[in-house]
Amino acid sequence: MEQRRLLASLCAAVPTLRERAEAGLWTDLLDELLDDLAAGRPVAEVCRQLGWRGETETERSIGPGASLPDHVEGAQLEGLAPVVLNGDYRCPGHRCSRRAHRDDRGRVPHCALVGTPMTYRPEP
Repeated sequence: MEQRRLLASLCAAVPTLRERAEAGLWTDLLDELLDDLAAGRPVAEVCRQLGWRGETETERSIGPGASLPDHVEGAQLEGLAPVVLNGDYRCPGHRCSRRAHRDDRGRVPHCALVGTPMTYRPEP
């Protein structure tokens, strides 16, 4: 699996990995490995140490052709046309190929590795 795709998969999985780390008492190791990754350690090494193999269900459900919710809570006001965004959010550091959309409450997705909001890119 190419590095960018592997990084995208890991980024999407960080919330789940955090839950598992808290339950298994290895949060310090996860934080250390994510810090190493941010500092330039190869993603394949970090994934190998975590036992992470790649693609997640979340990643498969996001991206071109993914089904989006019919509405975003709070995004439509009575009497106004619905807001339609053609595009998606991408890695803020251009390091991986992860793509995401706003959640069902209209919140912008964040990069789970560095904690910053993802960057919106409209489709041409």
